[in-house]
Amino acid sequence: MQQSWIRVFGAACALISCLISPATATSISSKWSRSRTRASAPRHSDPFLLHARNTTTNSTAGFAQRNFNTISSIYGLTVYPNQVPIIVNGGAAVPPGLFSQDVVGRVDPVGDFIGFEASIEYFFALAPIPQPSDRFAAITSYKITEFSSGCPGVASSVVYLYCSVVNPGAPDDGTPLPPLKQVAFWTFDASGAVLKYDAWIPRLNAWLEQTAGGVSVTDPQFQAGTIAALCDATQQRCLGPDNVQWNSTAQCVAALAQKPFGNYDEARGDNVVCRAIHVILTVGNPDTHCPHVGPTGGGACIDVPYGHVFEDEDVYSDPIGETFVCK
Repeated sequence: MQQSWIRVFGAACALISCLISPATATSISSKWSRSRTRASAPRHSDPFLLHARNTTTNSTAGFAQRNFNTISSIYGLTVYPNQVPIIVNGGAAVPPGLFSQDVVGRVDPVGDFIGFEASIEYFFALAPIPQPSDRFAAITSYKITEFSSGCPGVASSVVYLYCSVVNPGAPDDGTPLPPLKQVAFWTFDASGAVLKYDAWIPRLNAWLEQTAGGVSVTDPQFQAGTIAALCDATQQRCLGPDNVQWNSTAQCVAALAQKPFGNYDEARGDNVVCRAIHVILTVGNPDTHCPHVGPTGGGACIDVPYGHVFEDEDVYSDPIGETFVCK
């Protein structure tokens, strides 16, 4: 039986962040480590977030705690259902002080994100929402396991994002699912908001396959089901003269069946996997993302040379090696 796992795989791309440790960095003590669950995940009135906004001292404890709190608050908003207001209302629902309006970043293996709206789409709109097609999977808690900040403008972190089944009343509600690990570098503006980030999710493809119940992305039936669901969603969401991508679902299925399927450890490219991620984002922003799921990939789902991942100046407007360094 063909099943749609698009939401599972797209949602996995939701999360990322964490890691920088120059020789002068000061590691945060274990008392600052925070593990949050659904019941206690930060919301707009989170006292830790308020502390992060109000801490302006340049003492080591002051700026390091502020940066830690900002990162922790961002991850708290990926814990279901904290991301739902952002999915519904967009940037207006993001608490002030987390991201600069000029924020830019790179998330490997997903892509580059230029600007506030693109960045919050990545962090929050792709965070999984429990539903039958993805085993009711959601992020239900997180723990920042490593953190370092050697100056007010730079920090690093490693986070474990713990997932489980969210299906109230069902026998499997609360069943643990495989966690995600995210590693990233961060910079902050003068007010403490995230200005730039460079992040990585290791072994994303394996995480997705395990979360989907052991199905392999190389399985022909899985690939056919993913393409069918992707094309159905595209035809339902990409409407009007500027957003229509295909004449019919059948045309979409036939065209995508000829493209490489790809895998989630290299999600950028002219392949099905990239389009499976971007079709999720067509719900809230069809004008931007419908071209990405169409025949040409719209400049997003296109093949990029290997060297593209080293073109830091194009993303950060800094010379290579100058962005995530205390100065």
